[in-house]
Amino acid sequence: MQIIRNAFSWITSYFTTEAPPATEAPAAPEAPPAAPSILQGIFRNAKPRGQPRNPTQRKPSTETGNLIEFRPINRTNWKTTIVRFLLLLLFAGGVMHYAYLSIQVHCGNQKIMTFSHQIGYLTPSANNMPNFAQESQGARVLHRLSSHTFRTKTRDIILDTLLYWFPASPDHQKLIQDNSRSPPGECWCFAGTEGHSVVSLSHSIKVTHVTLGHITKQQSLTGEITSAPKRFSIYGMAKEHTRSIYLGTFEYDRDGPVTQTFELHHEPGDDFSHVKLRIRSNWGDGEQTCLYNFRVHGKLV
Repeated sequence: MQIIRNAFSWITSYFTTEAPPATEAPAAPEAPPAAPSILQGIFRNAKPRGQPRNPTQRKPSTETGNLIEFRPINRTNWKTTIVRFLLLLLFAGGVMHYAYLSIQVHCGNQKIMTFSHQIGYLTPSANNMPNFAQESQGARVLHRLSSHTFRTKTRDIILDTLLYWFPASPDHQKLIQDNSRSPPGECWCFAGTEGHSVVSLSHSIKVTHVTLGHITKQQSLTGEITSAPKRFSIYGMAKEHTRSIYLGTFEYDRDGPVTQTFELHHEPGDDFSHVKLRIRSNWGDGEQTCLYNFRVHGKLV
């Protein structure tokens, strides 16, 4: 045991003995640093697993060996980019949606126009056809061949008798003044439920349609239009005192539109310069029947 301790002490004293000072040799000039190799550059910039990379870390260039300094990374740029992308996407979607709606509206308008033309072809509107029984075009009502105007005062009856031989009657002319939206009361009325009126047309035509107008229930003060015509007949006359030719019988709908157009069931080959409107009944008023508007449509000879 003592021998082992002595051996250990001797070995320790041998390795801890200081060497004698050596003479200093002249310092050699320092060599320039060698360019880092490719592997040194890779391992120098490698980061330990799980640790973030320093945004200001330098990366050596493999060609020149110089260090390239990177600027700090702005971590909010990606958020701005995403917001801009979403706004651009939203704008593009809005433009496409607006274009789609414009196309749909255009197609809808085309369908409405086509449907309107079809309806107008099946049920012609009086406003889309020439009216040959219009006062402003030269037509007039022959009041001497028509029923007398309904009067409630003796003075008015005497005045009508005195003016009977005048060429035109202002009251009868209301029938052909083409006032499709006349206010209540601006009409021609005759006594009773049956009457007639003869209209001299502005031109000789082949009659195809007639239009009869009245006010609606909503416009009436009582909420009813019992004085409106119900069944009526149309006759054509080549001249003023010639025989009349029957053209058709129709019925005015009191729950229908203000002006109602009727197509003749049979279109004769003769042309007429006069048309006779004969009212056969009304909607319940036994005292008078009122007419607001009468039009005659057709084709020129």
